[in-house]
Amino acid sequence: MLDLGKTLRIQKLFNPNSGTSVIIPMDHAVEGYYPELEDPRNLVAEMSAAGANGFLMRRGLAKLAGECFGGAGWIQRVTGRSGTGPKDNQQLVVASVEQALHNGADAVAPTIFLGGDLDDQVLPLFGQISDKCSEIGMPLLGEVFPAGGPDSAPYDGPYSIDDMRVVVRTACEEGCDLIKTWYSGSTESFGKIVAYSTVPVLVAGGPKAENERNVLEMIKGAMDAGAKGTTFGRKIWQSRNPAAMVRAVCMIVHEGADVTTAMKALN
Repeated sequence: MLDLGKTLRIQKLFNPNSGTSVIIPMDHAVEGYYPELEDPRNLVAEMSAAGANGFLMRRGLAKLAGECFGGAGWIQRVTGRSGTGPKDNQQLVVASVEQALHNGADAVAPTIFLGGDLDDQVLPLFGQISDKCSEIGMPLLGEVFPAGGPDSAPYDGPYSIDDMRVVVRTACEEGCDLIKTWYSGSTESFGKIVAYSTVPVLVAGGPKAENERNVLEMIKGAMDAGAKGTTFGRKIWQSRNPAAMVRAVCMIVHEGADVTTAMKALN
């Protein structure tokens, strides 16, 4: 059955011609110092003009930079943990779905680590967020990963395909409208993860990369595997030319360009 509220909000986050999305997460400032995020209003405006479909932010940054979104949508991060606190995977729910709706958000995004010792706490909280999203018509972008996290393994495929696809499917089964998760290292393996999802999958970026071609190759691999877009943050706004990087990513995500063609946008 059509949920009109969710449908209209999700449409704002996707290119109407390609049905794909380029989302720029900028929710990192609570984790550590990023000079690019001191006052990113000009940066946000430039990336929006370059073709970004949406931004993932916490409410405070959205309040500052919202006037620079242009036609892009925004997703409110509703979980977090201070970078000065314990280094574990337990994300705390710090914002409500109702307030995100009041704030004008087009979706909400909790970060959920599944399969660890905290499942008995994490899954009920996730279920409550999902129920509230369904109640008021707010899309739910589930940022889901196997427990352990990036500090315990590299981003380029640290978990088995079974781990990744069960985690993704769990989020689908509990009501996610969109999924954000790590790339598993190859088109073949990521295709198996995407195939087990019942909703669109957006590939997460991970830490800053030194090589722009490698970033675009990762995106191309994910799109060829069936992903519906990207949620790359630091790999874009810490690049030498963020607007040009957005244009290159859009060429692959929206137009199906190859990496060599997309690289021309950077030059």
